[in-house]
Amino acid sequence: MIFGDLPKVSVMIPTFNQERLIAESIESALRQDYPNLEIIVSDDCSSDNTYDVVKQYLADDRLVYFKNETNLGRVANYRKTLYERVNGEWALNLDGDDHFFANDAISHMITEVLSHKDKNVVAVLGSHMAVNTETGIGGQPYSNYSTGVFAGLDIFLNWNELSFGHLATLYSVDLARAIDYYRLNTITSDWESILRLILHGDVIVTGKVIGVWNIHGNNATVTKSMAEGIRDYSYIEESYNYALERGVNQRILDRWFRKMIRYQTEALWTSDGRNSEKFELLLPHIWRKYPFAMTALSSPKAAMKIVLSVYPPLFFKMRAFYRGTGMR
Repeated sequence: MIFGDLPKVSVMIPTFNQERLIAESIESALRQDYPNLEIIVSDDCSSDNTYDVVKQYLADDRLVYFKNETNLGRVANYRKTLYERVNGEWALNLDGDDHFFANDAISHMITEVLSHKDKNVVAVLGSHMAVNTETGIGGQPYSNYSTGVFAGLDIFLNWNELSFGHLATLYSVDLARAIDYYRLNTITSDWESILRLILHGDVIVTGKVIGVWNIHGNNATVTKSMAEGIRDYSYIEESYNYALERGVNQRILDRWFRKMIRYQTEALWTSDGRNSEKFELLLPHIWRKYPFAMTALSSPKAAMKIVLSVYPPLFFKMRAFYRGTGMR
């Protein structure tokens, strides 16, 4: 296969004040063995030394740098990059504090696309892993799924059981622009965009570890407030409405909606958010808007979180008792 036959892939690297980690992100993109690649750093008006780090790599003509005149915010920066700066047929977003795990990540995903030309492939979903930047400790790759080619609706309907990440999702640029990608200014804007996109065709799921999500004190996902978590229910509502408009059976969607709301509720309740906000903000919101989701709080994990939030010393008493009995 000659170079001209390969579709151009755009790696978007949106960044804001990430001078400590962006070099690793850029280097991992430059190490990709895929030949028809552009790498776009979109600096959201950083006030640190981000540009000084980036300029060391600008001699490589695959890399381009843009700096927004004003700070647009995380999602608006995604959107500006996709709509105004991307030239590829396929795109993958790699936040400036994350990096590729494999040097053949892009070539692997495109090979999958080219191997299924008989399908209407709109996205490739890969695996990723999380690593704590302070301790260097990482978990197992997120890979709780079967691999192969699936109807996008099948992935959509099982989203709560999967762990696909933004940094491991290759998607069709033309389709993304056509469906108003990155339209919600919420933490889960990426999930809402991906869920709508996959309703338009087939999806390739690969078990290959594409990238690494670096967990640190300033991740938007990690630092979000309970109020932001509550706003994140909108990704479920918007995806539901979009699927309904596309003719997906309402009874099936209603079951999906209730399942996803419970999933979001349990995730918020068992998060590291402040317990006072969970009682003062989350519980009233659920009771008022999604009373059926109260059952999510009866899961073993959620129930233990409730007990420990009300009476934290109980955990230590239970542990002392357990150890005192000699049980192992």
